[in-house]
Amino acid sequence: MHAPRADLSQAFCSYCGYPPMGRRRSLTRRVCMRCHMGTVLRAPPGFQPRSHEPLLIVDLHLRLQAVSRHAEGMLMVDEPAAVDVPLEESWCAPPFRTNSISPTMVGRAVGGSRLATRVQLRTVDDPGIEVVARVLRCGPPPAALLILTPLRTPRTRRSERAQRRAAVADGSLAA
Repeated sequence: MHAPRADLSQAFCSYCGYPPMGRRRSLTRRVCMRCHMGTVLRAPPGFQPRSHEPLLIVDLHLRLQAVSRHAEGMLMVDEPAAVDVPLEESWCAPPFRTNSISPTMVGRAVGGSRLATRVQLRTVDDPGIEVVARVLRCGPPPAALLILTPLRTPRTRRSERAQRRAAVADGSLAA
C-alpha cells in the first residue's frame, strides 16, 4: 500500500507550500528551511502544490495531519488545533452531492493511484466556504494531499481603497 519513493519526486513544504530552497535542497531535511514550520513532503511529478494553494494532509484514518498557511486563513483555524482532528469535523459534501471524501478514496491515493480524484467539499462551520479538492498521494509517511481550490468563500472585508471607490460610485462621497 506504499507508493514507491521514485514516484514521489517533487518536494514541497506542508505549511508554506514552497519547494526546498538553496543549494542544499537535495539533502533530506524534514523541516522546511524557509518557514521553519512545515514538514518537507513529496508529491508525484507535476502534481506538487503551488505555494499559494491551500492544502491539507490527511492520513488513512481521515485525520488531518497538516494544514497549510493558506488553508489556515481560509478556514480561520490555527494548524496546531486542527491536527489529528477527524476530517468530517471540518469538511462535508455540499447539499445534493453524494460523493464526499472517503477512506477508499484516500486509500487509492496513498496506494499509488496515478489518477487525481476531485471531490467537492464545504466546511461544516461555515457552509459558505466551498472548495474542489484534488486528492493525491504524498509522503513520506504515506498520506493524501488535498489541494483546495475555492469555489465560493464569504466576502472578506473590503480594503479602504475599495470602500472609497464604492462610496464614490454610489454618490455618498464627493470626489
